[in-house]
Amino acid sequence: MGKAVHVMLFIVASISIGLASIFIRLSNASPIACAFWRLLIASIIIAFSPSGSTKHIFSKHTLYPFLAGIALATHFVLWMDSLFRVSVAVSTTIVVLYPIHLAIVETLKGEKPSILEVAGIVMGFASVITLSLYTSTHVGGSLIGVAESFAASIAAAIYFYIGKISRKFMALKEYAVTAYASASITTLLYSFIAKDNVFSYIPKSWPWLLALAVVPMIGGHTTMNYLLKFYKSSTVTSIALAEPAIASALAVIILGENMTTIHGIALALAISGTWIVLKSSKQ
Repeated sequence: MGKAVHVMLFIVASISIGLASIFIRLSNASPIACAFWRLLIASIIIAFSPSGSTKHIFSKHTLYPFLAGIALATHFVLWMDSLFRVSVAVSTTIVVLYPIHLAIVETLKGEKPSILEVAGIVMGFASVITLSLYTSTHVGGSLIGVAESFAASIAAAIYFYIGKISRKFMALKEYAVTAYASASITTLLYSFIAKDNVFSYIPKSWPWLLALAVVPMIGGHTTMNYLLKFYKSSTVTSIALAEPAIASALAVIILGENMTTIHGIALALAISGTWIVLKSSKQ
């Protein structure tokens, strides 16, 4: 695929993951149930899709996506729980710190980002910090929710870092099915510990659980996993920098949360920073 198609995929993934927090809030399901069904349904859809190789699903390479799945489950459970403790704006601005974690790792490994990429990441995180500090100061929130969101960002960084390694020798379908299935099993096991019956939410919440699997999981995460084969992990995950602004705007319209001038400034910074990172990245 050409650069123009990749740019479109970056945009699709960014919008898709921006919808996740809204679907979760509207579902009236528990964070664990949202995580489990999002992962399970997505893994089933991809497994039965007609295209893509599956020859490495059960091989010596399976360990990588299996570990990635555990990290992904941790990311989802922590982040989704934070959404019910703090506002959408605070939760999403903190959780998208994972591109900077990855950029630091890549720099330590000698995969140094360009000056423009650094500038774009700085702009993006300026929006994250601005929005997070403003929302925390004016709205308040749970320290537990903030801690959960930050821990979720670290888990996401681990997930995408392992994904970058896996995509060097695994096809998209192989990696996605294994990682998502591993994550869904991990989440289900945790639901037993937490004594949360994830099946009890199906009657009233299934449309939103299905939407979570199709839009942010397949349209967002799976698209990002595809792009990991062509770009550095910090470049791919930088598209998440627009998530706080997108999610916050939708939260105003759909959930009735407040939107201020600061949110607008953060939106401009996030989109500009993301565009710069994408424009300056090398295949």
